[in-house]
Amino acid sequence: MSTKAGTARVCADFNRHTCIEVSRQAGLVKYIPLNIAGMELLEMNSSEFDRTYSQLNDYPVEKAAQLYAEYAAQLGGTKEAMQALATFVPLTPKEIEMATTKKAASAAAKTETAAKAKAAKPAAKTAVTKETKAKPAAPAKATKAPVVKKEAGEKKPSAANMFKDLIMEGKLTDDQIFAKVQKEFGLDDNKRSYVKWYRNDLTKKGMKPPAAKE
Repeated sequence: MSTKAGTARVCADFNRHTCIEVSRQAGLVKYIPLNIAGMELLEMNSSEFDRTYSQLNDYPVEKAAQLYAEYAAQLGGTKEAMQALATFVPLTPKEIEMATTKKAASAAAKTETAAKAKAAKPAAKTAVTKETKAKPAAPAKATKAPVVKKEAGEKKPSAANMFKDLIMEGKLTDDQIFAKVQKEFGLDDNKRSYVKWYRNDLTKKGMKPPAAKE
């Protein structure tokens, strides 16, 4: 596809977004895309432009330029874009000035918004850092003997030693062993399995405890 220098045409991409190809010289295309952010005169490599856009044969440039100028009156347009549109449709200096003023104001507002967003990011990052420090990750749990809480000022023998001694004596059932240790140390009922755990632990250590009494 080729376009002679100075020959304008209306094109559209695969999504039917239109643009006005203003000129094509030395492998570079100057064009104005229809954009809700305002009209701008952009440049693109000709081969890339031809891959992106196709000509709309039944769409006169003057008709498209008139539409773009009407949009520019509401959305704004750069000076270069407005001067390019003025070569296709009549535009007064006042109309061009109004469009360029709106475009400049829109660009300034966009820059201010971006600056505020950028300034807010470090604060958010600091908050996350503080929160992370305040909530350290829990350490991995290691398999170990059940921990039996001791009352303040408690003296030995400990509950663990009492479990082991009663198991090695072999005179009481598991329920009786737990009841005796529970009474002595005030253990919760959910620690009833400690008797079996300590019997297995003694067996692993070669202590040969008696079998659980029925």
